[in-house]
Amino acid sequence: MNLLKKGIGIVGSTTIDKIIAEDHSFLKLGGVTTYAGITYRRHGIPAFIISNIAEQDLEVIRKLHAEDILVFSAKSDVSTYFVNYIRGDIRYQELLQQAGPIRIEQIQTIINRADGLHLGPLHPLDIEAGVLRSLHDSNLKIFLDVQGYTRQVKNKKVYRSVSVQMAAGLALAQIAKANEAEYHAILAFYQMTLAELMHCFKIEEFVVTLGDKGGFVQKQSGETFHYDAAPIKKAVDPTGAGDVFLAAYIASRFADRKDIPDACFYAAKIAARQVAGKYIPIDQLSLDEGER
Repeated sequence: MNLLKKGIGIVGSTTIDKIIAEDHSFLKLGGVTTYAGITYRRHGIPAFIISNIAEQDLEVIRKLHAEDILVFSAKSDVSTYFVNYIRGDIRYQELLQQAGPIRIEQIQTIINRADGLHLGPLHPLDIEAGVLRSLHDSNLKIFLDVQGYTRQVKNKKVYRSVSVQMAAGLALAQIAKANEAEYHAILAFYQMTLAELMHCFKIEEFVVTLGDKGGFVQKQSGETFHYDAAPIKKAVDPTGAGDVFLAAYIASRFADRKDIPDACFYAAKIAARQVAGKYIPIDQLSLDEGER
């Protein structure tokens, strides 16, 4: 039985991302909302983005509507704008603009239209703290990408730091996901093993992505499933691969009812296609530089 038949709400900043690589730069649509939203739609799951996008950035909304994704945006003077610097394996970010925080009233507009929420904050203030408290008694399935709660922004530069909002997010999550650096930061902050963390916050499945080393999923029972990264001939852009992986994994687990090993194998293939530039091609997300 498809447990996401009604649809899923993806909550977090929909971003304008400037990518500055060694020999080129470009502007594109980004954020967990974008990559996960498109992935859910490609698996036949209705997707509702709850995000704050400035009125002047209509191109962002048009691109999401073109993917058959509904966008619920409150008024914001600016959209969230990241600059991503890529030098070989070295990557760092600057957060130049932050949209207004997402409020519970925005989420309430889609609660009866969705079976679950995919929380994808990109910085600690992306979602109002009261939202997490309000969702605590919800019957919705809640999935958390922890990345925004492992970041701190100082003078527009993004640093690794575990936010005070992390505990409230983890306490909501049926499934939580972290990359390797985020995973180690969380365990060090709470001084717990993963099994202890999952027991403390009652997380059913914890997904850890390790890039080209694959990754693993651990259940609350302690049972762990490792998966290999799917091979690719050439890496084009790793941006969004983790977001695509988690959405494909959730679609496999809840819509297709696959077991964990099969869902990991499938999601790894989709994520590899993203890294190779074949799943959501860069030109599909490209934005006009305009005056930025």
